[in-house]
Amino acid sequence: MNWKRVVGYGVALWSLPFVLSFMLFPIREANRPLFESLITVIGVLIAVTAAVLYFRYSKRFDISSGIILGVVWAAISIGLDIPIFLLVFHMNFIDYMADIALTYMAFPAITVGIALARYKATTTR
Repeated sequence: MNWKRVVGYGVALWSLPFVLSFMLFPIREANRPLFESLITVIGVLIAVTAAVLYFRYSKRFDISSGIILGVVWAAISIGLDIPIFLLVFHMNFIDYMADIALTYMAFPAITVGIALARYKATTTR
């Protein structure tokens, strides 16, 4: 794995929705379910894009590389989130895990799916 690209995409995957959430914050105050849905869709869209870009230039795309990539990306996001949500926003750890961290478990599902699709595309030619 190209760890520089893995970490770079992982940080981008966390920072883009984080920045957009501040821009969309007025929606959160007016309609929290809409805000939560928008942030989730944005996160998934960015994760799919990052996975496609990562595997486009990768020589290895199988289930294990998809799992590793997704788990590392989730760990990066959670690691960057925890100080902010627990220390700055004073969110309870259990609430954070249930409300926000669980969403990051979509990353391994996305990366495994993209890796398997790329694998299938290259083996059936």
